[in-house]
Amino acid sequence: LQVARWTALPLGVAYGLWHSNSLRKSAEKERATIKYRHKEELINKAKAAYFTPKRSSTGVVTDPNDPNFDLERLIEHYATQGAGAH
Repeated sequence: LQVARWTALPLGVAYGLWHSNSLRKSAEKERATIKYRHKEELINKAKAAYFTPKRSSTGVVTDPNDPNFDLERLIEHYATQGAGAH
């Protein structure tokens, strides 16, 4: 009976260490996944902010990739802005 107890003790300790290690690894994996998703979310927000239409305070679209971009209006804007600066 005493031999069984002394045998069960190290087996229980070994199982406890193994179980603790597996829980720690799964928690680390979950933290890494959460961190990755957060970075992914930040990247998507940055992309969305970058691709929003860029308008100046005068309403002139300065982004040539914007479908509302008008080169003549932009040139007129810069011409009037340059004439007012002198």
